[in-house]
Amino acid sequence: MPDSATVTDLRQIRLALENNARLTSVSGVALLLSGLLAFVAIGITSNLGAASPAARLKLEGATLEALALLWGATLIVAVALNLFGMMWRARLDGQPLAARLGKRVLFAMLPALFVGGVLTLGLLVHQRLDLIFSVWMLCYGAALVAASSHSVTSVKFLGLWTLFCGALALFPPASALDTMLFTGTFGAGHLLLGIWVGVRYGW
Repeated sequence: MPDSATVTDLRQIRLALENNARLTSVSGVALLLSGLLAFVAIGITSNLGAASPAARLKLEGATLEALALLWGATLIVAVALNLFGMMWRARLDGQPLAARLGKRVLFAMLPALFVGGVLTLGLLVHQRLDLIFSVWMLCYGAALVAASSHSVTSVKFLGLWTLFCGALALFPPASALDTMLFTGTFGAGHLLLGIWVGVRYGW
């Protein structure tokens, strides 16, 4: 029978390992689907006539509600896809503590996503949708960087790229291209990262 000191040491070692563990399994499929989902949402946004900041300032009524619902659903589905994709891959790879690590990733992202949600409501109320893609890029980029502290480095790179494009899109002349910058982060960023992860680490 191990003595109490040995049991205590083993518990401390286990706790240290749990605290320093990282969710290293990223789902290439989930990233790909997130990118494709973003391209679909951007296409619908263009069809609604809301691709440019000036056009979004004029939105009202049903079109405004449809755009808010579209992008709210897109963000929620993308986050859920990647979170569950990471946990699924972690179990396939035999990585222990997948569920606990998945919760850490989610809770790391929540503050930035909450801020993004509140700012989105504020922009909708004050009809300042010309700024919405910039706000989303900044908040989502911050969420990815926060999540990367419990995950792989490639997530941080996508987060930093998204933050950079979000900051750039706030100021002219780049602000006129905010939809293109958003496409390059949320759409192409997820798509390219998904391909890279899938080829290198598996889908």
